[in-house]
Amino acid sequence: MQHLNEIIQNIKEKNFQKALKLCEINEKEENKHIISNFRGVIFFSQNNLEDAEKNFLYSTNINSKFIDPINNLLQLYLKKNDLKKYLFYAKRLITIDKTNASFNYKLGFALEQNNVLEEAIKYYEECIKLNGENKINAYINVGLILLNKLDKPKISIKYFLNAYKFDQNNKVLINHILSNYIELRDINEIETYRIKAEKIDKHFIYFLFNKANILFQSGKIDDAIKIFLENKDNLTFRISLIKIYFYIGKDKEAKKLINEQKDILLKNKNFLDFYAIRLLYEGDYENGWKYYEYRNSKKNFLLNHIKEWQGEEIKNKKILVYNDQGIGDAIQFSKYILKLLKSSKKVSFLVKKEIEDLFRKDIKNLEIKNFSYNKIKQYDYTISLGSLVKFFYEEKIDENILVKKEFNSQKKKNYILKNKKLNVGLAWSGNFNGPNEPYRSIPLEALKKIFSLDINFYCLQNEIWKRDLNQFKLLNITNLGELDLIKIADIIPSLDLVISSDTSILHLSASLNKETWGLLSLYPDWRWSYFNKINPYKSLKLFRQTNFNKWDNIVTEIYSNLENKIKEKIRE
Repeated sequence: MQHLNEIIQNIKEKNFQKALKLCEINEKEENKHIISNFRGVIFFSQNNLEDAEKNFLYSTNINSKFIDPINNLLQLYLKKNDLKKYLFYAKRLITIDKTNASFNYKLGFALEQNNVLEEAIKYYEECIKLNGENKINAYINVGLILLNKLDKPKISIKYFLNAYKFDQNNKVLINHILSNYIELRDINEIETYRIKAEKIDKHFIYFLFNKANILFQSGKIDDAIKIFLENKDNLTFRISLIKIYFYIGKDKEAKKLINEQKDILLKNKNFLDFYAIRLLYEGDYENGWKYYEYRNSKKNFLLNHIKEWQGEEIKNKKILVYNDQGIGDAIQFSKYILKLLKSSKKVSFLVKKEIEDLFRKDIKNLEIKNFSYNKIKQYDYTISLGSLVKFFYEEKIDENILVKKEFNSQKKKNYILKNKKLNVGLAWSGNFNGPNEPYRSIPLEALKKIFSLDINFYCLQNEIWKRDLNQFKLLNITNLGELDLIKIADIIPSLDLVISSDTSILHLSASLNKETWGLLSLYPDWRWSYFNKINPYKSLKLFRQTNFNKWDNIVTEIYSNLENKIKEKIRE
């Protein structure tokens, strides 16, 4: 034992040659696994990763329950960025002792690095349950997964706040909390944690980033841009500034920022997600579809064990299509499944449970399933709905796979007024925490002029923002927002018209071939640019903002068009 301690001491003092000599002198049959691990540590310290790996593997092969070389292999594979092997040995650790909090944490981390996110959360939570030394980090890691990768800010905040109970002076953690509340757009809590973060370190780069985002959200665009510009050499700031410039119509400035560091930006996964959408917006489909494959929504779906379809022959194969994005995407892009059906033996379409009944169940060789479906392994191929579009987007498809809605007279009696006025459905805002908000949605106050018209208005959205509550209470508008989307789909055919900002209601109404007017911000989603010219909704008319965050031109156009609709109604 004394000789082994001597080896350890020489390794600590970086006397590597002497340590190797001692290993050679003191190696015996009963301690080969220990000596091999020492050699691995020495080589690893010298950055000789190949020999380090050989010795760690030899050590663990001799004694599979010897923990040290497995932990060392984890460090080695993390350094080599070999995440699959990292996961393999993290799983080896947990087989040795499932009740070890540290092992659970390491497996959680390994799963997270391999993008197996739900499983990662499970092991992080086990670490928390076991009250391990990594408990705070486990809380933080789960919070970051939920916030940044699974888009669940209402859940992620709970994990950050649990970590905060144990460490209230951690400026990184406080800024995670602040960032989370920015995502939730919780004005009161944003101010509370802004003050706390500023008090700890007002020059901290993460705080400056959060501060700029707060300013942008609150409409202080120039102040936000100033902070982003001052820190544009930081890639995170530059990417946000590029996005803002596009949003507010300063395309030249945005493209200049891209071209200055394009090679570096194209290595950043967060930028690629945005850049792909920008290229699709501009009609550059060759590069747009390529980079679109890096989007977070696709990466976060766990079907890695099934081969992804790349356009090859699948005449006698079964393929699973899953909706990796929002409800609007499921509605709009599901029609491309009809093209896929002509090539495949069987297609299954995986969607959220709340919209499962929107789609037809009577189409040959097509089945509609929700995400609780547990027979996924039976498929030969899989593809995300967002990726399917690139194969068929140039083809005209006038039909879709939505259930054909024949409006029931009893439902009309329950929901729709019988007078001779126009019946108009409205959805002026989307999800409060949705992308590009609050600038994609319209303040209800801005639409005040159209409510002066003698029309029966119906609210079709299920969320009323705080900024709209007082105005909403004053309006004579029938609120159908408490109904689920299936019932809304039943009601839409009975309306004369649907007016909507860029929401799932817009896609639903247009897909049901109801006359629909879409209200778009200055920089709308990519599908309303060149893509819309290739594959437009026949019943959709678009009204576009001409100045950032100004809806006056749209309201004026809508008002004029509604006046004409009223005249048409009277003549009927």
